[in-house]
Amino acid sequence: MKRVLKKLISIIVMVMGISVLMFILMQMIPGNPYSSYIKQGMTPSQIENMLQSKGYYDPLPVKFAKWFTSFIRLDFGYSIQYNKPVIKLILERLPNTLRLTVPSLIIAIVLSIFIGRWASFKEGFRYKVVDVISMIGISIPTFLISIILIKWLAFDNKIFPISGTGELSKSSDIPLWLNRIYHGVLPIIVLTFIQFSSIVRYVIGYMKNVKNEDYIKTYRGFGMTEYEAYKKIGFKNIVPKLVILILMEVPGIISGMLITETVFVWPGIGRLNYDAAMARDYPLILGIITIISFLVLISNRLADALSQRLDKRLEVNQ
Repeated sequence: MKRVLKKLISIIVMVMGISVLMFILMQMIPGNPYSSYIKQGMTPSQIENMLQSKGYYDPLPVKFAKWFTSFIRLDFGYSIQYNKPVIKLILERLPNTLRLTVPSLIIAIVLSIFIGRWASFKEGFRYKVVDVISMIGISIPTFLISIILIKWLAFDNKIFPISGTGELSKSSDIPLWLNRIYHGVLPIIVLTFIQFSSIVRYVIGYMKNVKNEDYIKTYRGFGMTEYEAYKKIGFKNIVPKLVILILMEVPGIISGMLITETVFVWPGIGRLNYDAAMARDYPLILGIITIISFLVLISNRLADALSQRLDKRLEVNQ
């Protein structure tokens, strides 16, 4: 229990450190984040009064003190652009983000398991094909993959829509839930491809390591074929490593989500982050960065804990 508490405290300290650093860096960015509040016809004195009331002219230590006292209460403040609580905006966009990330991750894991086992059994043509495809997914930037798919499947062949979730579509012929799925196909393909490209290479590597283990030969003696023993028994032994891998992939999943949502104008947290950056919406940017940092650190700590437990189990078995 003490170890868990220490790790949780260390995560909180690191998140606070990241947030403080981002706060200082954002204060150094030139420009007026309250420019959207300036309406046509406002006099200079009205503009000055508005900026004074927003704390624009406060010294940096005062700004930091106001922000930090709110931050330690888990109050991320109000968005400058939307004039809403930051946490409310993030929670509103979260379901749209989950509609992309959850299906794409599940599909990527399933494909990686089945194709990885199949490709790693014999290093022939199929292994080379999977290796090339995964290398393409790792090498090409996410935004470029998105643009290629948009041109091919949206512009040239007009199979899928270019952007959005379909909620603003006036067509009543298609149910809203089906329209959302239809609009989400392209971004899900992109996210699935980039996640699959990374995970499948690890699955292949893990499976190749267990290929010549003694327990594979033992189960063959019980009547299993070589491939059955390799596919079933060998795979069971790499599951803990696969879980650790998925936890370690969280930063990549988040970065892919941020880029994909921006390219496809998908109204999730990624697009919200882009709009906040364009509008210099400091409270909203800080809120998103803080939550993302917490998720990444939690996933890394869980991966470390599982890895240590796995190492202990291997030592006992040896």
